[in-house]
Amino acid sequence: MKPFSQDWLAELNLSPLWRARGAVDAGRDAGATVSGLSIAPATTDNKLRQGIHNRGYLPHLKAEGGIYFVTFRLADSLPQSALDELRDIPPEARSKKIEAYLDAGHGECVLSKPEIAQLVVHTLKTFDGERYVLHDWVVMPNHVHLVIEPRGEHGLSDILHSLKSYTASEANRILARNGAFWQHESYERLLRNQDEFDRCVQYVQQNPVRAQLVSEPAQYAYGRAGFVAGKDAGATDARHLDTSIATERPSVAPASLPATTAASDIQQLDWPQLKQAIAACTLCPLQANRTQAVFGVGDQQADILFVGEGPGEEEDRLGEPFVGQAGKLLDNMLASIDLTRGHQVYIANVVKCRPPGNRNPEPSEAAACAPYLDRQIALIQPKLIVALGKVAATRLLGKEASIASLRGQPLQYRDRPLIVTYHPAYLLRNLADKAKAWEDLCRIKRTILSLRNV
Repeated sequence: MKPFSQDWLAELNLSPLWRARGAVDAGRDAGATVSGLSIAPATTDNKLRQGIHNRGYLPHLKAEGGIYFVTFRLADSLPQSALDELRDIPPEARSKKIEAYLDAGHGECVLSKPEIAQLVVHTLKTFDGERYVLHDWVVMPNHVHLVIEPRGEHGLSDILHSLKSYTASEANRILARNGAFWQHESYERLLRNQDEFDRCVQYVQQNPVRAQLVSEPAQYAYGRAGFVAGKDAGATDARHLDTSIATERPSVAPASLPATTAASDIQQLDWPQLKQAIAACTLCPLQANRTQAVFGVGDQQADILFVGEGPGEEEDRLGEPFVGQAGKLLDNMLASIDLTRGHQVYIANVVKCRPPGNRNPEPSEAAACAPYLDRQIALIQPKLIVALGKVAATRLLGKEASIASLRGQPLQYRDRPLIVTYHPAYLLRNLADKAKAWEDLCRIKRTILSLRNV
C-alpha cells in the first residue's frame, strides 16, 4: 500500500474535517481541520485515530473526530456462492451487492432471536455518550449498521473490537455453541459531509422496512427509531426489549454466569473454595490471557476493605493486588493513618484478572466478577468499605458518577458505610489531588474509629 499523504485527504474531500449539525464536541476545537493535524503513517496499531489504518488486508481511513457508517455481520451471513460472486464484482458495486445478500436473510440469522438482539442492543447502548455517540443504529437478523462518532481517546477499531468480542462471547454462551460469531472484517466509511450523514441515517432507519420486516422504522424494536418508541404497543417484539435503558444507560451490564456457576452457588463458598473457584474461573474473556487470577490480600476479618479496579502487569505476575508503584503509594497512604495491609485491612479488586493493556474493566467483566467480590465482602464483614477510583465506585454503587461528586458523601453498600477516594495510580499522575486524598484518608480514620466504638 502506498504511504499516506495529505493528497489522499484532499481527494476524499476530508479537509477541513466536517462536523454534523448539532453534534456535541468530543474533545477537539470546532474549527480544527484535518490539514492542521499531524497525520500518522499506515500502522497496525488499533489505537490509531488519524490516518490510514492497515490491518494487513484492507486499509481503513481514520480521521480523529470523524463520524463513521459501520456495518458488521454474522460469520455465516454470506453463502460461499455469494463470496465467489463478489470476487468478480468491481469494488464500487460490491457494497450494494453485499447489502442485497444481507437483507435477503442468508445464514442462521441468530440476531432475529430476541435474547440475542437485546444483548447486542444493550451492549451498544452501554457506552453510548461516553466512549462514542450513536447517531443511529439498527440490529438486523444477520448484521448491524451504526452511524457512530468515537469520543476522546477511544478509537473506532478498539470500540468495534470490544463490542464484537463481548457480544460474540455472550451470544455463544446463550446459544450453547462455539466458533466464530461475527465476520472478522467490518465495513467502515468515514462520512465526508452533512449530505452523506443524512443519507446514511436514512439508510439505517429504513433498513428494516427495505428488508420487509416492518412497514415503518418505529415498528422495529432493534433499531434506534423503534428503541425510542419501544414502549408503544405496535413495536415489533417490544415485549422482549428492556426499554428502560432507552432513557437511562446502564452502568453495569447484567452478570452472565453459566448454570454450573450460579451466583447463589458462589455465595455458599468458604475462603478456600472461593479462592479455588476464582483461580479456575472462565466467566469472562479476561481469563484467556491471565498469568493467574489475583484473589486479594490481607486480614480476612478486617475492619476495612479497600476495593480497586483490577490487576496490573505486576499483580498478574505476582498474584497479589497493588504491588507496583500504585501499591507502594497505597501502603504509604495506609501508614499515614496507622494502617497496614496485613492488619485490619483487606485489599481486593472489582475484577480478578488483568484487563489487556491495563485498561479499565468492561461493565460485562465487572458483572461477571461481581459474585466473587460480593462473597469476599460477606466473608470479611468489614465495618467500612473504601472504593479506590471510579471503576470500584461504579461497581459498588451500581451507577456512574464522578469521583468529585462522590467524595465526602455519606454513601453505603448494602448497609455498610462506603467512602470513595482516588485510585493511587491516578494520584501518581495527578499530584495536585494528593491533598484531596489526604482529606479522604482523614475521613476514613475518623469513620473507622467511630465504628469501632459503637
